[in-house]
Amino acid sequence: MPYYVYRFSNEDKSVAPKLQEQYDDYKAAKQHIKDLRNENPDEDLNNFRLIFAEDKDRARILLTTQREKPQIEEWES
Repeated sequence: MPYYVYRFSNEDKSVAPKLQEQYDDYKAAKQHIKDLRNENPDEDLNNFRLIFAEDKDRARILLTTQREKPQIEEWES
């Protein structure tokens, strides 16, 4: 499965993320994320995301789906 690099809008987080690049190699994908973050120091670091998925449509769904907060038990806090 490939790695996908997505970029979220700085102004509006509700806008669907844009696919920047697709990689078969994790190291190359991770380096691309680092380069994007270095080239855009004014942007939030979370605007650039790396995800591992079957295809680009599934990756976009995974990135935009709200997850439930994990329940923390008394002894874990």
